[in-house]
Amino acid sequence: MTTYGQVAAAAGFPGAARLTVRALQGERGLPWHRVVGAGGRIALHGMEGEEQRLRLALEGIKFRGRRVRMDLHGWIPRAPARPSETPR
Repeated sequence: MTTYGQVAAAAGFPGAARLTVRALQGERGLPWHRVVGAGGRIALHGMEGEEQRLRLALEGIKFRGRRVRMDLHGWIPRAPARPSETPR
């Protein structure tokens, strides 16, 4: 489990959590349900949010109230290493 903000930061766009949401919305085949809002909050509304919660519960993800237990299931992606500058 990771958050939209953590994915954005790892991609080199810190502060662009909403961009991550939009990128995941239209993509097929990505594990979209494993990305949540800050603090483990299910940020999707209505049936989409219920589907996300159900998918996570079926995978054995634990919740505290309406939030994912990020202390148990959290993962922080690392940004890829920047290529070193070529010496002249």
